[in-house]
Amino acid sequence: MKKILFMFVAALSMIASANAQTLSPKEIKKATKAAQKEVRAAKDQLADNGNINSARTIIDRCMNNEYVKDWAETWSVAADVYFKLYTDANIKSYQGTPYDTIGMYNYMIKWYDIVLTCDSLQQIPNEKGKTSTACRDTHGYEMYRNHTNFINAGIMYFNNRKDYKNAYEMFDKYYKYAETPILKSYLEQDTSFAKYAVEFAYFPTLAANNMGDYQKVLKYVDKAIEDPEYGPSCQRIKAEAYENMKDTANWISNLMTGIVNYPTDEYFYTKIIMYYNDTEKWEELENFVTDMIAKDPNKAYNYFVVGVLKQQQKDYETAAKNYEIAVEKDPELADAYINLGLCYMFLANEYVDANSHINYRSAAYKKVQEVEKEFYKKALPMYEKVEKLLPNDVDKWGPQLYQIYYKLNMSKETSRMETILKAEGLL
Repeated sequence: MKKILFMFVAALSMIASANAQTLSPKEIKKATKAAQKEVRAAKDQLADNGNINSARTIIDRCMNNEYVKDWAETWSVAADVYFKLYTDANIKSYQGTPYDTIGMYNYMIKWYDIVLTCDSLQQIPNEKGKTSTACRDTHGYEMYRNHTNFINAGIMYFNNRKDYKNAYEMFDKYYKYAETPILKSYLEQDTSFAKYAVEFAYFPTLAANNMGDYQKVLKYVDKAIEDPEYGPSCQRIKAEAYENMKDTANWISNLMTGIVNYPTDEYFYTKIIMYYNDTEKWEELENFVTDMIAKDPNKAYNYFVVGVLKQQQKDYETAAKNYEIAVEKDPELADAYINLGLCYMFLANEYVDANSHINYRSAAYKKVQEVEKEFYKKALPMYEKVEKLLPNDVDKWGPQLYQIYYKLNMSKETSRMETILKAEGLL
């Protein structure tokens, strides 16, 4: 009998809705009462522990019925229904009982949205000028208690499904709902929320970055940068977002910020150097590095960059002096050893070329050869060091050592290097 009544009420409600434009005031009143009766039917189903799916079907229809869609009671009942659907699924998740994960999170979103609609309707004064907080009072604390489940939902989408779009939306809802009056009143009293809001900001930032949606990256990245653990990586993500958006001014600005805030992170410094190098802004690059040396005279890479600039200008002596400082400050800086060795070899070539007019049979030419060997002797320990630092990168030290050993008449070492180079296909 109940089922027949529900079907009748539903049919009546739909007919009234369809003919709303032509109904008389009396008929509208009758249709409204019928629709309200349907809302109560959904409430009765829930109260009697009846069929929750039936209650959901009825209330879904009521939320779209123009006679009760602006009635707070409709949304109050709907909030109870969706809270029940969500909690039933959530209990199964804790019990290890099979459940629909996506369905559970969809129920959660629907519940939150319905409560917010209900609350907004209850804030409208009635004919007596009174408002209500009934829905807020019933659901507010539960919404607060379940708030971090939006983070859990986002992580599920991100890790398990690689669905970065839905992951971002879940993380985004965590912050959006936090700004609603209902949740805000609870979160303002929660001393840990501000801390978690910073920590969790990394998640939507990373999800947006994985989507390639750089505008969304910028939404939470500044908050994420506040986190000590994720700060450096989020500063990189922010800089890359501007780079991908072709916003050079903001890209460079954020790289500079990264250098200041994370001086030990080579990423920002290297990117700036590459930018000046790729755009051939040599003067700007030199000014930048000079400024960096003034700010941080112990940073080996600063001197390395000056060395590169001077080497490009064929000022090998000045370049060598800067490389020497670089390796003194960082004995593991392989590139500095490589370039320092090259400078010594270039200086040897320059010296020989400058004295090419001397007869190779003369005593003076022997002196030229002796000076040339001195340069190669200085280059030798540089490449031997590179071999120790980068034993697998034969191309970075093998050909040079072969040339040096040959020039210094070190036959045993020359033979060893010849074997290595042939094995690597470099000779």
